[in-house]
Amino acid sequence: MVGIHVEYVMNQLEEGKWKEIKREIQQEMKKKPQASDLYCYLAVCLAKQIEESIIFEKMVLNLEMDRALHQALTLNPSSSLAHFVRGIKYRETPLMFGGNYEKSLSYLQRAQDLGFEGVMLPLELAKTYIQLKEMEKAKEQIAYAREINPTHADIKKVENMLQTGR
Repeated sequence: MVGIHVEYVMNQLEEGKWKEIKREIQQEMKKKPQASDLYCYLAVCLAKQIEESIIFEKMVLNLEMDRALHQALTLNPSSSLAHFVRGIKYRETPLMFGGNYEKSLSYLQRAQDLGFEGVMLPLELAKTYIQLKEMEKAKEQIAYAREINPTHADIKKVENMLQTGR
């Protein structure tokens, strides 16, 4: 392997191999403890693990995810990836465990300001705007996502969220 990169991590997660990729990331972190992106990738793996865990494990993993993102931002405060992942985390975390839609929006907008590119950013912004009940802004983000990649599968999912309001 020529190093861990975002596409590789996402492909492994889509194949359900979060345990394997988490182990690879942790091994790579021992070799490159200053690589902020590795902490972001670890946080994404932890998010996947949280989805499959019971409530107590979710709380512990949520703290571990917070630590990974904190370390990523400590190593590189200008990491658009870390801001992007943290923005999603704040939206997806239940409010009683520290989730916050305004913070989600703030981190996603910061990722945008730092140059994060691709169709996923406007889609994640749209999801956050939907949670904030700012439907016009959500529509604008969906339209922008469609400009970037008109056939992206998640566009329909986010449009459905917009129609249902959640």
